[in-house]
Amino acid sequence: MYYAIECDVCKEQHPALDYLEFLGEHPWQLHFDMQRNREGLDHEVKLQKVTSIYFPIKKAKVNEKQISQAWDKVADKWNRKYTEYGDMNRQYVIDPAILRLIGPVKGLSILDAGCGNGYLCRLLAGKGAKVFGVDVSKRFIEIARQREKETPQKIKYYLGSLHHLSMFQDETFDIAVSNLVLMDVKHLDKAIKELKRVLKKNGKLVFSIMHPCFSSPPVHGWVRKPQDSNRKEDWLYWKVDKYFHRSMEKWQYFDWPPVFSFHRPLEDYMKVLIQNNFAITNFEEPVPTKKAIKEHHRELGNEYDRIPWFLVMAAKKQ
Repeated sequence: MYYAIECDVCKEQHPALDYLEFLGEHPWQLHFDMQRNREGLDHEVKLQKVTSIYFPIKKAKVNEKQISQAWDKVADKWNRKYTEYGDMNRQYVIDPAILRLIGPVKGLSILDAGCGNGYLCRLLAGKGAKVFGVDVSKRFIEIARQREKETPQKIKYYLGSLHHLSMFQDETFDIAVSNLVLMDVKHLDKAIKELKRVLKKNGKLVFSIMHPCFSSPPVHGWVRKPQDSNRKEDWLYWKVDKYFHRSMEKWQYFDWPPVFSFHRPLEDYMKVLIQNNFAITNFEEPVPTKKAIKEHHRELGNEYDRIPWFLVMAAKKQ
């Protein structure tokens, strides 16, 4: 038994598309180009399960040591899902914007603030920069140092918090880059103040964050019709609420250990830059190129070109 749908064009009854998929007669299964480009309906796939608990930031009792230990516990799993270009979000959405805003780096000193496994450090060093990485996770720094040992690029890695960059003197760097990190620090004002301190006059700060407008807790997510469908084609719109609720999120994928992030309205990021005498020079909501969407339709299509998941900003120290 299956459902048939009356066609508005020819007025005849046609099998529902899911039945055509079952028969192997769906258009994307019959036409090579459609199959290669993953056009038409998605296969049913199991979505990543994410669980989250939210706390108002003022009541969040997590400290720097707990944040560090949390990232230590997921570092190896995180590292295994990376290529030399990071994950797909970084390779096809965020990093093209970051690298464009950074500009030519040959001969410049760069701090990767929150370097993780060091993939961005390695990319920048490959372009001729003198790169330093710092991260709050001991395990991530161990992984980054091991990669440096295997393939030396003269990158120096330090274990430390963005709240206290005491290993660096004032006005050390031409550029500071922070990729999807500032929303994970508890004290944004301290981190920006320290990044300002270690930047040279007229130095660049380039950073990316999860877009605050689409990650507000706890009411967010795709509204689907039917509700039990995992197909991206059945996602109607993204719902958002409680945008002004500054909160800490304790979240985890699958059975991974939990980590912590902090939701702040966009105004918090803008104000802290202005208060530290940064001049905002660029503001981008990056999207994948049409070529990237075509080549990776299943991962990037009908989602990344609908709403901005990420925000990339550049500012100059005055």
